[in-house]
Amino acid sequence: MKYIIILTIFISCTPPVDYFGNSVDFKKEIIYLTKFREDSSVKDKYYLTFRQVYEIQKDEIKLREKTLQRYLNLIMGYYGYSEKKIIFKKDKNFIKPLYHVIVQFN
Repeated sequence: MKYIIILTIFISCTPPVDYFGNSVDFKKEIIYLTKFREDSSVKDKYYLTFRQVYEIQKDEIKLREKTLQRYLNLIMGYYGYSEKKIIFKKDKNFIKPLYHVIVQFN
């Protein structure tokens, strides 16, 4: 029982880590990538799930879009894509605030 309590405290105190293993500072970033899945039926179509802070203000939406573009450019560079088209965006801010994006790369 002691180990479970200590482990819970230790895990809750660690900074969040994005999909690529980078630590995230919520003072500078509004979102960070947690899931990155490829569509099995459509080539080069990906489902991205981001964790975000609660209650994003209107002035922070620009920062979120900037961070999204940074992640998309990172993925494009890593996989060798030259174009991207964002097909869908959904902001889910209930219990666990998430930001879902569907992207088609070429």
